Amino acid sequence: MIKGIFFDAAGVLYRRSESTRTFALKLLQQNGFTADLSAENLVLEKSLRAQANEGKLNHAAYWDQFVLMRGVVNPEQRKTLIAQILEFSNDVLPVPGGRDALAGLKRRGFVLGIVTDTMYPLEWKMRRLEKVGVAEFIDVVTCSTVFGAHKPDPAMYWNALEQARLTPSESAFVGHDAGELEGARQAGMMTVAVNYDPGSKADYYAESLTDLLNVPIFQNSNPGTVTEIISEIHAIFFDVGDTLRIVVADEPFAAHARQQLAALIETPEPIEALFERLDQRWKAYRKWSSENLTEVPEKELWTRFLLPDLPTEKIAPLSGTLTRLWRDKDGRRVPRPDAKHTILELRKRGYCLGIIANTITETEIPDWLAADGLADYFKAVVLSSQVGYRKPSPEIFWEATRRIGIAPAHCAYVGDSPVRDVEGARQAGFPVAIMLLEPGKVEKEPLTDGNKPDATIHALSELLHIFPPRKELA
Repeated sequence: MIKGIFFDAAGVLYRRSESTRTFALKLLQQNGFTADLSAENLVLEKSLRAQANEGKLNHAAYWDQFVLMRGVVNPEQRKTLIAQILEFSNDVLPVPGGRDALAGLKRRGFVLGIVTDTMYPLEWKMRRLEKVGVAEFIDVVTCSTVFGAHKPDPAMYWNALEQARLTPSESAFVGHDAGELEGARQAGMMTVAVNYDPGSKADYYAESLTDLLNVPIFQNSNPGTVTEIISEIHAIFFDVGDTLRIVVADEPFAAHARQQLAALIETPEPIEALFERLDQRWKAYRKWSSENLTEVPEKELWTRFLLPDLPTEKIAPLSGTLTRLWRDKDGRRVPRPDAKHTILELRKRGYCLGIIANTITETEIPDWLAADGLADYFKAVVLSSQVGYRKPSPEIFWEATRRIGIAPAHCAYVGDSPVRDVEGARQAGFPVAIMLLEPGKVEKEPLTDGNKPDATIHALSELLHIFPPRKELA
């Protein structure tokens, strides 16, 4: 059984826009120097690189020889060029899915390590891993400049295993380079190729870092980890806003909603002035409701908070329509393209589904579910405007579990907010909380130990990789 997973770093967990060597050669050409070397000097360069990787030659000394061999004889000019090369080398980018993959493997109980060739100090390597957001998951590191050897020497891999107190048969190496994968195989480890070079041979292949979570030898987990907990999940609850549905900008649609709202309350003031006043009152209400974890019904929202200066007997009967128009002024709400398929498939797999949403509307979400043919797939739809509680209050989560008759310990929650959704689900006793974060976006709220999700997904359909068919249906 695999207990430890060891990664190459550059090209697997982080990348550059091009190799540092390619950048250095282009830089030399831009400054009027040759990029070519004689066959003899190419052999010498390779030898110098090996010495640098083993810590026998300082990285600055290596690059000094690199540019000197290509005709840069002026020491000050070499110094300037080397500074540019080193700056480029440290400008690393994350490989997509790295943080999510390592976080997922860590939750499954695996020891995670790095086996890396570099001519740079170990501290530089760790800063690069920190920059791309994966350093916190790493338990052991074998660095060539510290160890004094470089891959594919099996001793490099064995050193990492010794630090982790694992045997080769308990370990796997994840890399992209054919030679390094072969070195791991010779060390007795299982091999997994990801972002791999043409011709690379491995025991398993992953199309991306997140696909590592689907590699068969990485499915095992220690007791109490997420994989085992998932098997005990009977119900999955969803947030709606920015989770099942998103807001699409549609100015004509929004402008029409503003005009309808103004006409409905028959106000003589200009629309701009009306909505400026309503926006101020809305912000005050939202601050109050968030601080008190309370949501009021639509009638109270409009008669007490948003339009208290108009007759209650006039506004109260209009409150439902006013709420719809107030939300429509932001744009058109549409389901995510993979929402319906994911919902139907999860229900087919035997999960009880529900909705727990903070919303000021009382009928809009049920109406949407009915219109899209989804109402029958959700056993409970619990809205803050109906029950009076707002996430992250555990009360709204408990109300939902009471309605479906399944204990919180067997429920998972999917939302987009670390505080409202992840923290709220945790406080309610949900063992699994998953956050949907659109590609390219960052968390709106800071992550803490109390609101880190068990998994971060970038599309609803990724839930199908997390929740397999229930055992009784398999």
